[in-house]
Amino acid sequence: MSTADNSRQRFQIILFILFVAYLSLFYRLGALPFSGSDEPRYARIAEEMVLSGDYVTPHLEGRPWLEKTPLLFWLESASYHVLGFSESSARLPVALIALLGALGLAYAAYSLSGSRVGILSLLMLLTSAMYAIFGRAASTDMPLAATFTWAALALYLTKREPRWLWPLTCGVALGLAVLAKGPVAVVLLVGIGLIYLIVSGDRPWSLGQIALIAVTGAFVSLPWFLFAWWQNGENFLIAFIVNHHMARFATDIHHHSQPFWYYLPILLAGFFPWVFFLGSSVRRIWRERQRPMDDDRLLEIYLWTWALIPFLFFTLSSSKLPGYILPVIPPLAYLAALEWERYFKNDLSVYIPMKVQLACLAAFSLVLGIILIFGFHFKYNALWTGIGIASPLALAAILGQLEFRRRRPATLLTILVGGAALTLAVIYLAATPIMSKYHSARDLSVAALGKISDQEPLVLYRYFHHSARYYAEFQTTRNAVGNIDQLRDYMLRHPQSTYIILTQESGRKELTETAGAKLLQGEGNLFLLELSQISLSDKIDDWKHDGA
Repeated sequence: MSTADNSRQRFQIILFILFVAYLSLFYRLGALPFSGSDEPRYARIAEEMVLSGDYVTPHLEGRPWLEKTPLLFWLESASYHVLGFSESSARLPVALIALLGALGLAYAAYSLSGSRVGILSLLMLLTSAMYAIFGRAASTDMPLAATFTWAALALYLTKREPRWLWPLTCGVALGLAVLAKGPVAVVLLVGIGLIYLIVSGDRPWSLGQIALIAVTGAFVSLPWFLFAWWQNGENFLIAFIVNHHMARFATDIHHHSQPFWYYLPILLAGFFPWVFFLGSSVRRIWRERQRPMDDDRLLEIYLWTWALIPFLFFTLSSSKLPGYILPVIPPLAYLAALEWERYFKNDLSVYIPMKVQLACLAAFSLVLGIILIFGFHFKYNALWTGIGIASPLALAAILGQLEFRRRRPATLLTILVGGAALTLAVIYLAATPIMSKYHSARDLSVAALGKISDQEPLVLYRYFHHSARYYAEFQTTRNAVGNIDQLRDYMLRHPQSTYIILTQESGRKELTETAGAKLLQGEGNLFLLELSQISLSDKIDDWKHDGA
């Protein structure tokens, strides 16, 4: 191939990578309103940092909030200073740090395994479902995963290139990972290092390198802990260390209990579609377990150790949330890329496993497509949206089978990467506007702003969501009013001419039928109601009489 052809091919690959990265992490980044319990709270904490100028102690609604370390809030605050307060400016730094984590994986794979493995691992990581989703969420999971990726990679590169650069990089990345989500990063990295030493029999790191990593990590992370302790005293130790780390792991104090097998389906969906190409790696390691260790086997053992330690650690935890196992996705992407590299090189040992794995991927894609179609139809009454999401998956699965028979691995990979990227794009374009109506209270809370105040807040009836608090500018009841008796008590204690109420379908039906509430606006499964003091006077008299 001529130099011109090489340059043209390289340019096309770069354009393809940029296109995939844009669709995965940046396309319509601010289109979805803040959802879940974390995004609106974290966005507000960063806003209060900007407004107060206090970058040591996070505050929520003016009170110290000592549950998490501050890296996410610092990143969001910097973005707010430049771009102003918005969903996109809160998420942009997370998307950028996700991209940096992916580029770090690509660089290490390029250095250790060649340029093609670097490209493959980058594309597979960017198009894995969990990495793409959390790379667009203003939460602490991706900052931890991205910085921990750099730390784990630098730890391995330290043994390959015994200079000061990689131990220093590992220490800086580890310190940032601690600032992203706490001391759990140290526990995981130490666990990976120890298990790797035991399993591999390798002795890769000197005491000097380990000391440099520890000192650098402490230099980066420890100052914030000291300042936070100085400002908040024992409250910081109790809230942060005891309550939100030790108790979170050992007990169900935060009500995130799940079954022991919870992370298996999360991993299956979260590393889709590339999870199906890990079987041949497991098979090879097991079959060659008696073979002397070489650099390739040591690398694979390290990557599997890196993936398994966080997975097992959080499986043993009493609190389980999907984002906890995000750090396992980068090493799995590297492992899948190594299997595809063998396929590109016509390694006969992977041909039959690749055929079986592609067949499993096709079958699962069809099943997943059916689930998506019926799920969107019954949950959101959006049949065509479900069909739109499922179509790239089904098409890529069918075309992939054809290309495998033609022995064209580059075309096959392009089809699978393109199908995954287009699926993400359809979700961002068509699904998020529909899903936001069910999973965020933005529009109805904003619609209520002209009718509520601190003295006459939005009443959350049989429904509570942090997005309602955020978008209503915290002019809501602090907790949900749980039933008609509690609503009666609230009205007797807070007399108003009218009450603006946000509720779901069950609450709407109850209040319109039994209390004469007027429907102002509905969206998804949420409803904005108005209750008049005059229309309720007889009802309140009945309540008073019943109470007497």
